[in-house]
Amino acid sequence: MTSTTYYAMTADEQLAEAQHTLDTHITSSATGRCLVCGTFGPCYRRETAVVVFSRSLLLPRRQPGATRPELVGARRVGDSGPG
Repeated sequence: MTSTTYYAMTADEQLAEAQHTLDTHITSSATGRCLVCGTFGPCYRRETAVVVFSRSLLLPRRQPGATRPELVGARRVGDSGPG
């Protein structure tokens, strides 16, 4: 009788890796490029991580301000501006 060893990541490991990818491969509001890869739009690594969360029916943690919206003049709602 032969046995087969199957190596696979657990769902928790896949989600942790996908979260790390989402945290690092961020599309900049100013340039429209991935801050790690430099490619336009969401890079393929980020899109793959999004698919992992989509299939798990869970939402990733968000980091407010990660895309650096201040580079394009965006302000937080409620911030007092001129006037």
